[in-house]
Amino acid sequence: MKRFDALLFGVVFVVWGALALMYATIPMIQMPNSFRVWGLGAVLFLVLTLLTVLAGRGRGNE
Repeated sequence: MKRFDALLFGVVFVVWGALALMYATIPMIQMPNSFRVWGLGAVLFLVLTLLTVLAGRGRGNE
């Protein structure tokens, strides 16, 4: 179950990271403050992914 949780967090990280990159690089959007929000969200989900993977290694697959 933890493997699925890590996969889900990883997918959310990729989506939030892609949105942050789009907000930062597409001039038509022009929302630099949104880049910070989506970027910090992506970092948060990356940390959650890593913690979930490490927790799954420590206790085994349940």
